[in-house]
Amino acid sequence: MTRKRTRPPPPPQDPQAGAPPPPPPRREREAHMLRFAEELLLLLIDEASGSLALVPERDLNHALAGAALMDLAHENRIDTDLKQLTVVDSAPLGDEVLDPVLAHLAESAEPRAPEHWVRHFAQDGERIRASSLQRLVEAGILRSADEGEIETTTAVARAKRYPTVDGDAEQEVRLRIMGVLFSGDVPGPRDVVIICLADACGVFKGMLAKAEFEEARERIDMVRRLDLIGQAVTQAVRKSEEEERKAPRPRLKTPPMAKGMPLIGNAREASIDIGRFMAEQYVELGPVFKVRILRRTLLVLAGEEANRFVNRQGRRCFSSREPFQGLAEGLNTHRIVLNMEGQEHFAIRKAFAPALGRARFNQCFDLANEVVHRQVAALPVGRPLRPLPFLQQVVAEQMGRILANRSASGQVKDMATILDILLKTKVTKQLPMLPFARRFKKAKERVKTVAQEILDAHGPGGSLHDCGDFISDLIDLNHRDPQLIPETDMHAWAVAPYLAGLETVANTCAFNLYAVLKHQELKEKVVAEADAFFSGGPSAEKLAQLDVTRRLIMESMRMWPAAPVLFRVAANSFDFAGYHVPAGTPMFLPQVVTHHLAEHFPEPDRFDIDRYLPERSEHRQPHAYVPFGVGVHRCLGAGFADLQTLLILAVVMRGAEMELHPQDYDLKVTNVPTPRPAKNFKIKVTRLREA
Repeated sequence: MTRKRTRPPPPPQDPQAGAPPPPPPRREREAHMLRFAEELLLLLIDEASGSLALVPERDLNHALAGAALMDLAHENRIDTDLKQLTVVDSAPLGDEVLDPVLAHLAESAEPRAPEHWVRHFAQDGERIRASSLQRLVEAGILRSADEGEIETTTAVARAKRYPTVDGDAEQEVRLRIMGVLFSGDVPGPRDVVIICLADACGVFKGMLAKAEFEEARERIDMVRRLDLIGQAVTQAVRKSEEEERKAPRPRLKTPPMAKGMPLIGNAREASIDIGRFMAEQYVELGPVFKVRILRRTLLVLAGEEANRFVNRQGRRCFSSREPFQGLAEGLNTHRIVLNMEGQEHFAIRKAFAPALGRARFNQCFDLANEVVHRQVAALPVGRPLRPLPFLQQVVAEQMGRILANRSASGQVKDMATILDILLKTKVTKQLPMLPFARRFKKAKERVKTVAQEILDAHGPGGSLHDCGDFISDLIDLNHRDPQLIPETDMHAWAVAPYLAGLETVANTCAFNLYAVLKHQELKEKVVAEADAFFSGGPSAEKLAQLDVTRRLIMESMRMWPAAPVLFRVAANSFDFAGYHVPAGTPMFLPQVVTHHLAEHFPEPDRFDIDRYLPERSEHRQPHAYVPFGVGVHRCLGAGFADLQTLLILAVVMRGAEMELHPQDYDLKVTNVPTPRPAKNFKIKVTRLREA
């Protein structure tokens, strides 16, 4: 029997359009073309939200498997007909996505139908997805491959073309596909494949309005019949759906309750070390359980499988609006990043990403370096001091000078007071506001005055920095979209970066300092790295040379993450791990439970910076190392904070000789309202090394 090739078929002839132009030579065309999985994912990007469109994960995995098989057919590695798929060339392609698929096909004892292999490799859909997204980032087509929001780069969004290896450009996939469906354009061979794969996982139903979908339905059906592997994907999806409908639904379980004390429940254990407490409950009770914190009962979703679920289904299933509404109102604003959802949330993140990214920190590196040096040079010698207030001053001064072009040193105490009280009374709800009301009101009035001074200093002219700043972006956003950031909210947004840094970066730096002083052998290496970094002049580019310092910070963030638990409410009902979660359920999502599990990090209670060496790379496990959070609310300033903490530790260890006080001190952590070293954590500077 003659087999029909599954390389993309020739386009159908359209009598009105004329014959399509001949394709470029195969070798020249392959030099720059995207893989089919990459183009499918690009088609899936929701431009309104910045995330992948919400299609069933099962269907997407089948489509990604079909994309891999189609690429192998395109490379003349496999051949197929209606009944079987055969390997015709098992030579590897040097492709991390396709080579494992090809090797497995070559090892198969007997040929099988295309549908079988689509269903088989659908199990590998997550790997194909992650690798494809990363390659799109490396190609300069996507801006980020984080598990939350992603978007096409500005150049691609404006030009509607993709950059390519050989300098040519390829028309954006969405533009091509819409042209085929609605303008009568003759589909190219690649478009046939993409339409088949997209239709199989239901992309068009979500992308198009109902009337548009009905208009395009006949055209989609016509194109879909041109490709065998595309048909196999559709059959695999339909068979999986049918099996799921016929399968007896498992009886949903009742979540177990963590053992606790009368009246206070689990409040004591949670206040000591909430990450480890949640990890212990996970090991004993599984990925879903309940905890009681004083009078509040909350459902907990924990572990690697929960992190994956939050990353994939977070937009549909979880809301942060209610848990952080009180925090927003306490700051006299309707919206903060933490309580925003959907398109508004994406718009805010997109607007402020440049001001809070790595590039902005690198642009202001000299200023950031100067700030830390001045603060270190003022440290008192010979007497014990608490490092956290000192580090809060450093972080606030850096944030103020870089993001607002204004010193914040005089307002650190007021800002810390405001945030501490709001977190305790409005977010964790452990204390009533009344005892703090007077102190809170006075601090807020003083900070509001500072916020107005910051806004007035910028005025209509915008930034006071050559490289721009957060406040100029804020003012610009207010002018462009006064409904998103109205004038009534500007004071709160003007001090937002300071507030965020005081509860995250400063605490992280304090934990880093304890770690380096506690481990003498690491201290010597960090000091040596800092000396080498500053010899010949420091620069943003040289930060990458601080290898031991970076790995020490990563391990510190694994053991003492700044935000170990996410507060959420179930936005819609969903099932997870055999449990049903009704809409409106208040929840804890302790994403860092994985940090404390030996299956991800052997001997998790041991401080070991070698975990992050290339040969071990324990942090590369999907959904396991998540110090900056998971899902669409992953820390917006993660890149900025990463470089900031690195520089601060290098300057501190370069500028001052110091030790723990007492020298045998063992760290104690306060978890209310956020994890930070206890007040008895002190250091003593024995000598300032440089002015």
